[in-house]
Amino acid sequence: MKRKRITDKLYFRFFCVYGITSSVLVLLIGVVFFRLYTNNVLDSFKIQLQTDAKEIAYSVDEYVLQDEYNGFLDYVEAVQAILESQKVDVWIMPYYKADNRLKDKYANTKIRYKKLSSGMKKVMKKVYSEGTVTGNSGYDEIYDEEMIRAGAPLYDAGGNVIGGVLLNGMVSGRMEVINRGKEIIVYSLIFSWIVSIIISLLLSTGLTGPISRIRKTARALAEGDYNAKTGLHKRGEIGELAETVDILSNRLSENEKVREEIEQGRRDFFANVSHELRTPITVMRGYTETLADGIVTEPERVQHTLDRMLKECSGMERLVGDLLTLSKMQNPDFVLEKEPVSVVQILEEVVRSAKVLSEKKNIKIHFEYNDEYCFMMGDYDRLRQLFLIILDNAVKFSGENSSVDICVRKSDRLTISIRDYGIGIEQDMIDNIFEKFYRSKLRMNEKGSGLGLVIAKQITLKHDGSIEVKSKPGEGSTFIITFDGIEAPEE
Repeated sequence: MKRKRITDKLYFRFFCVYGITSSVLVLLIGVVFFRLYTNNVLDSFKIQLQTDAKEIAYSVDEYVLQDEYNGFLDYVEAVQAILESQKVDVWIMPYYKADNRLKDKYANTKIRYKKLSSGMKKVMKKVYSEGTVTGNSGYDEIYDEEMIRAGAPLYDAGGNVIGGVLLNGMVSGRMEVINRGKEIIVYSLIFSWIVSIIISLLLSTGLTGPISRIRKTARALAEGDYNAKTGLHKRGEIGELAETVDILSNRLSENEKVREEIEQGRRDFFANVSHELRTPITVMRGYTETLADGIVTEPERVQHTLDRMLKECSGMERLVGDLLTLSKMQNPDFVLEKEPVSVVQILEEVVRSAKVLSEKKNIKIHFEYNDEYCFMMGDYDRLRQLFLIILDNAVKFSGENSSVDICVRKSDRLTISIRDYGIGIEQDMIDNIFEKFYRSKLRMNEKGSGLGLVIAKQITLKHDGSIEVKSKPGEGSTFIITFDGIEAPEE
């Protein structure tokens, strides 16, 4: 057998599927997390700037209203020092369109409104017009980089907008935080990817391991080892598959035993047939040679020899006939031609046929039934043959001046019992009497073929019936045959 490459093995393919899937999933999660984390950091920075702008505007308003310029300068310097570490510039500017605009001394920048970048203008325009805290982000021409801006209005004592506070935060100042976070995400993703690869390996091995055992068991079964078992006890489809293979193994093992028994039966059958035919053929040959060699010339002895030859021929004819009948009965395709028949009528004819043999031994045959219309679906000739075989045996194994009782009872089913008061059957022999070529060693059975009861049982089975034997040595035997009955046909 050609050795499989590792790339052809199932567990490697499962591992590749799991590994590629987990790798793509980790990559997608990484991209999404990077994006979400960056946006979250920048959104948080924007919210922080808006909050800071509002608080700074509130404090500046107090200084301006109280005209505490020195305190204002100290406050702005302290705030600028704090925000400078975050790369945030604080711009305090007057609203030049206001009648009572912020005094220039409170402005910490000389840049006029017209010199503001487009992004700054959008923020301050909304601050001046709506008096709200707002912000935006984008490229800034003045700083020449990405910026996040936030603004808040300044009011006079009458609540009129007189200026505003603008915070300009550099996105590059947040990149260090973003990069540190991305590093953590990258390490987490690498760790997750390694764990997923290990899990993929374990899953593929755990899944393909039982399949491999099932495959080896199936191969062993294919090679004739019917005792091979998977030994798996798992739940789910794999467990059911393993259980099915084990059931198949048991069935194949049982079938192998049956096949061996059939093969042994076939060998025994041919051996028995050969033995049964060899004796009469040998006798026939001896008689024929005697006549052909002229050893026997007296008319009486010639006639006696011919009579013996005829008797042997009759015996062989009966054996061949029984073999043909048995062969038909055991053929699954053989179908009896059934019709409504009266069991009582058949048995009455059988009793008449058996009188010749029974009268020689002075045996009385008693026949009784509880219903004249004991009908069933069956083959008349085969049923007659069945009852004749049983009755013939009953008479054969009964002593002289005895009796045989035949009883038919109709209830849910038809039950026919044939009882003799002869020698009986040993208990350990009852199981063998329906075997082919089984014959007792008694003198009265020396002419039997050993096929009668086998044929009787096959006829019974072909009629969906059952046959059993009850017997005690010295007390006789009772054969009980049961069939499904039918209602008597209308006249």
